[in-house]
Amino acid sequence: MEQIEYRDICGVPCIILDPSSEQLGQIILYHGWGSTIESYKFFASLISSWGYRVIIPELPSHGERGSLDYFDKETLQSNFWPVVFQGVHEAETIVAEAIQYGDGPIAVIGHSTGGFISAGTYAKDQQIKSAIVINGSCAWVQFEELYREKNGLNPMEASAKSLLQQNDPLSYIRMNQEKPLLLLHCQDDTSIPIDSQLYFINAITTEGKPADHIQLIEYPRVNHQITLGMLQKMKEFLDKTLLSQLRDGRTLVQSRHDGSQH
Repeated sequence: MEQIEYRDICGVPCIILDPSSEQLGQIILYHGWGSTIESYKFFASLISSWGYRVIIPELPSHGERGSLDYFDKETLQSNFWPVVFQGVHEAETIVAEAIQYGDGPIAVIGHSTGGFISAGTYAKDQQIKSAIVINGSCAWVQFEELYREKNGLNPMEASAKSLLQQNDPLSYIRMNQEKPLLLLHCQDDTSIPIDSQLYFINAITTEGKPADHIQLIEYPRVNHQITLGMLQKMKEFLDKTLLSQLRDGRTLVQSRHDGSQH
């Protein structure tokens, strides 16, 4: 059985699960809108059983950090981006904790709102080695514009659009990212439609060739869920990316050790 610990990290309530077997890496797992860290314990336990230390941070205005009328449209519109921005900002301290207390390379995983936070953290933090975004978005400006168009809202004000552009993962990833990124998305998702992810993939495609390190897998006839097929792809991706980085790190340490013997 994995070990479960509750810990505040710079004011952010977290659940931390340490695997019962050898630790192969670390995962920061972000839950979705209206959910809590408690409801993600089973998901985290599954990932931990694969050999990874898992940290589940509580989102702002969720769980112990307060509550909202999550499914009221006006509440969603006024609170969604502040929650995402704050979550990405707080990730810096979560990553620092992972480096201090855990072992191995670090990846982020998030679903829905957590997917937005994972995308932002992946784009901004060089300590993050890979990411999985489930039913989220890596093209924030495009997502917001499509959302407003779909819901008959006025276009963004210039200041709001500028702020979103400054934080949009697409801007960072397009410029200088070569880290592995897996996007899993339900084709019939009505909460976070797949359109902005398709836009993202097209935007980072150069000369008709998509980036080798970024993959989008679509799941037909499914609406805003995490499926068994997604879980399988997640494990394959983590084993391929984090384990290779873990082996590379150990090889580097060993070579330095061997060199010091001469």
